[in-house]
Amino acid sequence: MGLLVSFAYFALLISVLIDVILIDESRIKNLGKITWLFIVIIMPFIGSILWFAVGREYNSAAPTFSSFGAPERRADLATTNISSTEAEIAKLDAEIEYFERQQKIRALEERLRDRKQLP
Repeated sequence: MGLLVSFAYFALLISVLIDVILIDESRIKNLGKITWLFIVIIMPFIGSILWFAVGREYNSAAPTFSSFGAPERRADLATTNISSTEAEIAKLDAEIEYFERQQKIRALEERLRDRKQLP
């Protein structure tokens, strides 16, 4: 029984260390990656619980691929640019403003050319 508990404890420690090392910096909350490594190494059981409870950000829309492999491949799969309707409307408004300013500039340039032609 004691051997089984020791094995489970060791497996927990190794899995948490691998998780901390391989996770992207943007998904770590509250402390830095190095600090979390020290916490897990110094206090393995409590540090592991703290890591899963408050140190890691869980991605609900995470892709179903493994964390191993070429990072470039994972980056290609994860770059889905989803924007909200409000963001699309804001982009369209900015584009409309830009073209209206360009049209106004052309009209002013034409008026200036017409003035220069007068004696």
